[in-house]
Amino acid sequence: MPKKTSPASLSAEERRIRSRLHQVLSQTVGFLRGSLIEMARRCGNPRCRCASDDANKHRSLYLGYSHEGKTTMQYIPKDLEQTVRRWAGDFQIAATLLEELSQQGRRRLNEAKANARAGKDAAKKKAAKKKAAKKKAAKKKAAKKKAAKKKKKPPHDDPNTTSQIR
Repeated sequence: MPKKTSPASLSAEERRIRSRLHQVLSQTVGFLRGSLIEMARRCGNPRCRCASDDANKHRSLYLGYSHEGKTTMQYIPKDLEQTVRRWAGDFQIAATLLEELSQQGRRRLNEAKANARAGKDAAKKKAAKKKAAKKKAAKKKAAKKKAAKKKKKPPHDDPNTTSQIR
């Protein structure tokens, strides 16, 4: 299980982003995910100003968003336009801050992986040194044993050598 990260161990940048996100979350009343779309339409009345001039079309605001794979546009009444713009803007700010935090988390993850890899490499080197030292000690012990065995070995009868006793 990975170690918990204390706020003190976070970078100054990450603390700044978290602080800003906390401000956004605590100061806003609502969030809306989606894009604000302003539509310009003709009403169909031949006597209306929109019928003769493209610049005078009727304007209305919609919130476009996708839900369960389906794109939807929701009409925003004039009296709620300011509120919806603020909520959608606050959502965008929060989403941007969350993405920045995610990037910081990926950076920390990559650092932790590099440190773990370096630790494993160091452990492997240490284990290899220990194994080599054991092998060397075993060789030395075998050589000593062989030398001691040679010393204790009595001379054997060799047919080429003449023996003094016959």
